[in-house]
Amino acid sequence: MPKSDRDVRASGAGPRRVRYARWVRRGQRGVAVAASWARIVLVRVTRPGVRVGFDSFIGPRCVIRCAPRGRMIIRGTVLTRDVHLEVADGALLDLGAHTLGPAAFVVARQRVVVGAGALLAEMSVVRDQDHVVAPGTPGAAMKFAAAPVTIGRDVWIGAKATVLRGVTIGDGAVVGAGAVVTSDVPPGARVGGVPAVPLRSSVPAQSVPALSVPAQSVPAQSVPAQSVRAQR
Repeated sequence: MPKSDRDVRASGAGPRRVRYARWVRRGQRGVAVAASWARIVLVRVTRPGVRVGFDSFIGPRCVIRCAPRGRMIIRGTVLTRDVHLEVADGALLDLGAHTLGPAAFVVARQRVVVGAGALLAEMSVVRDQDHVVAPGTPGAAMKFAAAPVTIGRDVWIGAKATVLRGVTIGDGAVVGAGAVVTSDVPPGARVGGVPAVPLRSSVPAQSVPALSVPAQSVPAQSVPAQSVRAQR
């Protein structure tokens, strides 16, 4: 992986090597964008239910599946790599997220909406459906229950977090890594755990007024040097 200009300069390389490293990085970015455009063209040709423009980026090994009567809208989203998107018959996936990290998984059997600026970290999962477990029913015969999922604007979903059916996450909320979200999350809240619960950081810290002690009121000679350094 090419180093940054700063790293190259720090290694003592001359201006020529710095320019060469910059050209290599630009070339790699150009190749990645060209490959993404080719994938977008392929998706648009082979998946009639998918709307995706060239303002989005589709990385390597991404899987995009859309049933014949399903609809998928991808708006200016970066699909890094190994991302899995799936839409069932009659379902809608409206994806306005900023970035989906590696191996992120989004499945819509009814409706999933992800707002602009949202970030889904690696291996995060968003599903609007789960299995209905009934006594005496074998796993292969289980049916699905679905309910819409809505993720607001500028939401951050941490690595390996899971959002289940019927959940609404408000704008600016943060879901901690590994959390399982089973109920609604208010705007701006911070949740974590299994199942996800509000974290202490969700409550704004109360401002504590600083002590107004004049500097001249404490003689310098009465304070040990170690204490002064610790206070700094």
